[in-house]
Amino acid sequence: MAHDKRLPAPKHYPIKRKETKYISTIEGSRSRENAVPAVVVLREILGYAENETDAKKIVQDRELLRNGEPVTDIRQGIGILDTVELPKTEEAYRVLRSGQDLRFVPVTDEEKVVTKIVGKDSEGDGYVYRLHNGENYRTDDEYATGNTLIFNSSVTEVELEEGAQVVVIDGKHAGQIAELKEISEHRMNPDIGVIEADTEFETQLKNLVAVEKVQLGEEQ
Repeated sequence: MAHDKRLPAPKHYPIKRKETKYISTIEGSRSRENAVPAVVVLREILGYAENETDAKKIVQDRELLRNGEPVTDIRQGIGILDTVELPKTEEAYRVLRSGQDLRFVPVTDEEKVVTKIVGKDSEGDGYVYRLHNGENYRTDDEYATGNTLIFNSSVTEVELEEGAQVVVIDGKHAGQIAELKEISEHRMNPDIGVIEADTEFETQLKNLVAVEKVQLGEEQ
């Protein structure tokens, strides 16, 4: 099994840097910068495993779900906006960024899978949408890049537009949940969103995910 050294591991990993020399790497679609391996979620974050062996047993028994699907390897990443569920405990969490850390927020709407469209390609008569979590979604339906797709019993598109409720998933204000007041488009530079929370601030539009009727924590 591939491992990284603990000391230079991403800062959002909630691990003891000098406890042992190595930590499992992330494998799969989730990026190392925006996710943590399932073994870290089970051991350090949620406390359901005391060690890697315990984590492997939970995964092998298909007792850890990511977005409704069983995690098949303890190295699989759990990342921003993913939901993680342990059916035996009847507990579920949605992942948000808070500063440089990842926060696991208890939710009861784990059946709603929240994804942002970051790219779009044509494929025959349909489209392939590249999602923020590294996965692809193929469909004949046309959606706009930058918007959110919420998968439940059907697919709902939420537009990233002025007046939308948004969650900040990267940058200085990561974790904030507020209203997108204004969009400022720039031809040569990244588009900017003006956000109104306790104070008004600006962030790049790529850092924002439009959400609607989705549990994101106490800030709502």
